[in-house]
Amino acid sequence: MTEKYYKAINWNDMEDRVDKSAWSRLNDIIWEPRNVPVREDKKEFLQLDKPVQDALLHAFGALSFSSGLQMKNGLEQIKVDAITPEEAAVLNALQYLESIANKGYSYVINELTDSNIAKDVINWADDNPYLQKKIRILNKIYQGGDALQKKVANVILETALYHSAFYAPLYLFGQGKMVRTAEIVKLALRGTSFSGIYPGYKFRLGYQKLGKTEQAELKEWIDNLYDVLIDNEKKHIELMYKGTDWIDDVTHYLYYSVNKAYLNLGFSAKYPDTSDSINPIIEKGVIKNAVLEDFFFYSYEKHMQTTTLYLFVVIMA
Repeated sequence: MTEKYYKAINWNDMEDRVDKSAWSRLNDIIWEPRNVPVREDKKEFLQLDKPVQDALLHAFGALSFSSGLQMKNGLEQIKVDAITPEEAAVLNALQYLESIANKGYSYVINELTDSNIAKDVINWADDNPYLQKKIRILNKIYQGGDALQKKVANVILETALYHSAFYAPLYLFGQGKMVRTAEIVKLALRGTSFSGIYPGYKFRLGYQKLGKTEQAELKEWIDNLYDVLIDNEKKHIELMYKGTDWIDDVTHYLYYSVNKAYLNLGFSAKYPDTSDSINPIIEKGVIKNAVLEDFFFYSYEKHMQTTTLYLFVVIMA
């Protein structure tokens, strides 16, 4: 009898139906930034108030910066803890979509402005102390945390912290402006939604296996981590949206998104903010950008409390 050093993967006998569903959906949402004619928004971009122009460019600079961590380190380290080959395959797909989104963010900056300003935007992100602190905290967890802690770090970045930057294009889109630029966000959001919910689902499976004491200790660690990251993100928002009157609205949108992160992990919402407490224009932008994959936005609050993520993803397929 031959010694089995390695075994073939039987994709017809997947252990977790969520893996099968996620793999199917992720392969339907691969996209290419250059196919979106963002340059056609440039004339409209130049007519925006200067603080709004800066905020929009800085938002995409922040997205490019943060997405780089996910593309290179975050999902790669989560994949190390994959239990099955199929789970690793799904994470591979998420990592590829993250790479596409990362390219898309730079693409927007380059299409809306000239090369010198584009470099300034990237330098702004690199020199931003709050972005640096956020990435340092998250990467430390990716490199040294356990499997559940890594998923916790991933969920808040994908489900909440990205959204402080998504606010600018979504808000403008809610006003009927910069529609091609918003298309990039729409396409990126399809992968981002999965990148928050899928690891969140895997976290919940692992969390349920812990004893009550271990669960309590991990929950306390999560709350402390999120408090630090949220406090830092609020300072980042003040810098990113300096000169606009959006800061309070963005902060409420951040709280709303953080609640989604907690729900992804299987916990109660952290803040009282709901869709009723965010600016109606940003809500309009979110809904107009939403597609089936973005169930995170328009139906998660209603269903998450009573429907398991397992069934929700399977239904989507």
